[in-house]
Amino acid sequence: MDNERHTLGTHLILALVAFSWGTNNIIMKIGFNHVSAGQFGGIRMLFAFPLMIYLAFFLPGRIRFSKKDFVGIMAVGIAGLGVFQTLFPIGIDETSTPLGGILMATMPIQVVIISLLFRLEKPTWKAIAGILLTIVGLAIITIAAGESSSHEDTTIRGILFVVLAELGYGINTTFLRPYMRRYPPLQVTGLAMATSVIMYELVYLSEMRALDFTTLPPVAWLTTIYSGLIAFLLANVMWNLSVKRIGSTQVAVYGNLPPVVVLILSALIFQDLLNIVQMLGSLIILTGVILAQTRSTKPSITPTVQNTVG
Repeated sequence: MDNERHTLGTHLILALVAFSWGTNNIIMKIGFNHVSAGQFGGIRMLFAFPLMIYLAFFLPGRIRFSKKDFVGIMAVGIAGLGVFQTLFPIGIDETSTPLGGILMATMPIQVVIISLLFRLEKPTWKAIAGILLTIVGLAIITIAAGESSSHEDTTIRGILFVVLAELGYGINTTFLRPYMRRYPPLQVTGLAMATSVIMYELVYLSEMRALDFTTLPPVAWLTTIYSGLIAFLLANVMWNLSVKRIGSTQVAVYGNLPPVVVLILSALIFQDLLNIVQMLGSLIILTGVILAQTRSTKPSITPTVQNTVG
């Protein structure tokens, strides 16, 4: 009975994590009305940075990093979370709310591509078909954005940045896994996150220096605090703990929920709906993602398929 309650509690936490990631897209859109996308990301990560340092260097029971592993985790933090954090806010700012949510769903496909390229798993027809369908869906959405004349529509750069951001998170998901076998997962996560924050603040240094914190309205503080501490830090910590408790296979299912949350909330709050062409491209993308995730493989390094807000 205790085990059942423990498992049920974990699934409830995962549902809340997925909900926080979905709502984060909405929260970010609201925050962008008061600060630039680059400044929003910088502020939210400054809130979370001290806790990342705590996880990396002061967590009870931590294991001292070897020099090689320390450098390796930081490298993944730059190429993975660093790329994700740097591109994600701009991508979300330049895509419609529902479409940005759909594009987040491409991350599992990114993990499949990385796993195939680095021979972490054998190619299957489902994996290949899933990748091809996702590419077709992205092409349809991109062509539709390029032909749009409305200034409020999604930009090609926005689409590209969200997809590349999810590729960065796919790198993070795949290549942090071996380190989590040698060190506590939260310790590894903290170092990778802290490295990504440093990279981000350097990229957006000029925008952050131009920001007058004393003039920010309360809504800017509230949205960045939620995005940084809840959707970014707490959600990712709870996600990794859930992987340890019930395994990556069961946890991965919840990575498909944030786009659904985004679609519902964007319709209710912004009355923002996908057009016919975007719906077609999104349906093809989701079909490809589901198909790739139902493949039967035996990877040498089992990647943890997860999604995030960033």
